[in-house]
Amino acid sequence: MKRWFLMGVGLVFLCGCGGRGVYLYYEKEGAARYDLDRPWVLMGNKEAGSRLLEKRLCEGGELREILGQAGLDPFEEEALYDAACGPGASASNFLQLYQGLEREKRNRLRQSFERHGYRLNDYGC
Repeated sequence: MKRWFLMGVGLVFLCGCGGRGVYLYYEKEGAARYDLDRPWVLMGNKEAGSRLLEKRLCEGGELREILGQAGLDPFEEEALYDAACGPGASASNFLQLYQGLEREKRNRLRQSFERHGYRLNDYGC
């Protein structure tokens, strides 16, 4: 009985913690970090996370710079930008596009975010 209970709890945890989005955590120390309402943003979901970070990434052009430095194909850059900042922004679309990148491209994108002071977390739990 105990074994079945533990398996059930494990299953609920796995289903509840499935990939839902790509979270960015702003890690740079200093005054800018503490001026934020929250130090994270869910890419593509304009209602989750820091509105200030989202504004800086999307309207301030930082995301375009990060994507450009990652060495992605132009259509991949544009698709990721649209999924994060476009009128039809979607956390699930951004996650699917990110996970659809080749491993080397995902690594370069992660490193590009890190150079700008962000830690990318793509498991949504």
